[in-house]
Amino acid sequence: MISRWTTAFAVIATLAFSPSLATASDANVERQLDEMQKRMQQMEDKLQATNDQLESANQRVEEQSQLIEQSGLAETRGSSNGLPGFLGEITVGGWVAASYLYNINDPNDDFNDGVQGLNSGLNGAFYPLHPDHNSFSLDQVWWEIERPISEEHRGGFRLDTTYGKTGALLSGPNNRGDRDDSSIYVSQAYVQYLAPIGDGLTFKAGKFNTLIGVEVAQTVYNWNITRGSLWTLLQPVDHIGVLASYAFGDSGFDIALGGVNGFRPDDPDRNDAKSFLGRVGWTGDTASFALSNIYGAEGTGDDGDETGVLDAIVKFNPTDRLAFWLNGDYAYNDSFGKNAWGVAAAGRFGITDRTGIALRGEYVSLDENPFGLDGIDGVDGFEFLAPGETDTWGITATIDHLLTDNLMVRAEARYDWVTKDDVDNEEFWEDSAELDDDQIVVGAEIIYNFNKFGGE
Repeated sequence: MISRWTTAFAVIATLAFSPSLATASDANVERQLDEMQKRMQQMEDKLQATNDQLESANQRVEEQSQLIEQSGLAETRGSSNGLPGFLGEITVGGWVAASYLYNINDPNDDFNDGVQGLNSGLNGAFYPLHPDHNSFSLDQVWWEIERPISEEHRGGFRLDTTYGKTGALLSGPNNRGDRDDSSIYVSQAYVQYLAPIGDGLTFKAGKFNTLIGVEVAQTVYNWNITRGSLWTLLQPVDHIGVLASYAFGDSGFDIALGGVNGFRPDDPDRNDAKSFLGRVGWTGDTASFALSNIYGAEGTGDDGDETGVLDAIVKFNPTDRLAFWLNGDYAYNDSFGKNAWGVAAAGRFGITDRTGIALRGEYVSLDENPFGLDGIDGVDGFEFLAPGETDTWGITATIDHLLTDNLMVRAEARYDWVTKDDVDNEEFWEDSAELDDDQIVVGAEIIYNFNKFGGE
């Protein structure tokens, strides 16, 4: 009975006091809402002040940008100012190469006092960059420095220079009279510009490598240690002039047209005439083709007697490890009616990712003095070989191996022989002061490439 009365009293008390409790709760809620509104107002005031500051800063930036554009500084500032920005846009490559060659004919060293060397034969027509028998050689300390061109950076330059025996021989064989092979040679030095025409028209002005041939002076881009007779006898190395080139989008076709001082990098030009340099090519996924030509007057002080070299190249890469190239040249002299022609073919097979073997075969036929000069040897006239037709053959085998991704070693064996129409076939030094119609040269080369050759 008592518990019932207690429960009833509690219910009555709750009903009596509930209005006052509700009134107190409503007051608390209203007070909290007022405080929240005040804080939100404070935040809005701060946001407005920040927005005003941003608008003021953006206005100042816009005014400064307009001032820069009006003053003409916008186009010259680039992405970064000063030397750090310039260096950040430069690409650098290069290598150091040393070699040793031994002539199986064992020519007498006493005949190495002149400019020809012992591997070069009687008239210096062979082995232009490796002329010395039984001699260690610092061939190339080569640097490649370039500011590449693109749609974002249309102006640039290229500089290739080499120190060592290659530099001395490209500068001129007569530089070796004191047996000093420490010359520096500038292989390329040109300004380049990508014009906003179609897919991009590239202009070069200065000194640049030739469009003709497969083999080059830069040893890392060849499969063999020595350059073949086709490169030595019929092909130029580099030119001084202007060159325009254009690639037709994804079609694979490209063309190049230029005007140069001549077959050799003459500066100044040896006559008032200029030579024409041109190329048309196509490149696909596994094959490529190119047809190039140089034509013009090459005689010293003679604007006539035009000569030319027509060059054709076919390359085929059926797999990642197997590659071939075929190179043919026809040299002609319109005035003298002389000509020369030659063909070279080479292939390389990658036995492993780090080891490969290359084989090159070639034939060159010379008809006296076909174009008034002899390639890099620097002697006016083709008289370094006998009058009448002279035929040269050559076979070269080379094994290459990567010790590291940057360090390559190569070993090579090469056989050359000649036949002459009107005189004895004697061309190569043998023993002491004797001559023979053939020679075998073996050698080795080691190259450290600043960039990786490849491999895993």
